[in-house]
Amino acid sequence: MEGDFRLLGPIDLLQLLAQGGKTGAFRVEGGEVYLERGRPVHAAYGGAEGAEALLAVLALKEGRFRFFPGEAAPRRTLEGPLEAYLLEAVRRLGEGVEVGPFDLVRPTAAGLEAQATLEPEAFALLQAASGGKSPLDLAAATGLPLGRVLKGLGQLARLWLVEVSPRVPRTARLRVALGGKGAQVDILLLKAWREHFGRVLRVRVRAGEREAVLPVEGAEGLGVVLSLSPELLFHGLKAGEEVLVWPEV
Repeated sequence: MEGDFRLLGPIDLLQLLAQGGKTGAFRVEGGEVYLERGRPVHAAYGGAEGAEALLAVLALKEGRFRFFPGEAAPRRTLEGPLEAYLLEAVRRLGEGVEVGPFDLVRPTAAGLEAQATLEPEAFALLQAASGGKSPLDLAAATGLPLGRVLKGLGQLARLWLVEVSPRVPRTARLRVALGGKGAQVDILLLKAWREHFGRVLRVRVRAGEREAVLPVEGAEGLGVVLSLSPELLFHGLKAGEEVLVWPEV
């Protein structure tokens, strides 16, 4: 097995080898990664060894590779499955699959197996996504900002630890809170509506049998909050209650 990184990068190639339970040496110019039954046991690159060498190989964007099956590692400088290093590699690269606030996200079989090796935040997202959830649901369940949830899920999806099913952005379940200016929703939520429906200037808000149409603006960091200035509470909305919000189009 040999080639270059034009079609698949080292992250994807090493994942394939790991999932196939392969043993051998994955060599690139200036470095190598040894696998034993799909688990990395030694890496060397540019004078470094161990985790930093493995992360350096995973970060390569060009060059050639060759896999030598059956070749044993000269020593052991790595422990744990490949997934334990992939999330950090993707984070350093800043790459991820784009995930929308309303998309349906589910852990894959690989994601369920990798949970014990992940950092706490990624672990929490995978745990909360069990059975299928939207990023908005996950932001409410974990208390994480929506932007961090979307970024974290994008990185997990890039590693095939979650699968993402795109969905039409429609109704959001938000919590009313008092703010300083009109009606505001998270800028990422408003962006998703506008990308699908076009110019969204107003939203419908429903609480039980009560319903209101409000002009809306976007604000950063609101997550699952609908921020209302005090004068808008005359619509019968109450701070702290959950409401359904969707674009008026």
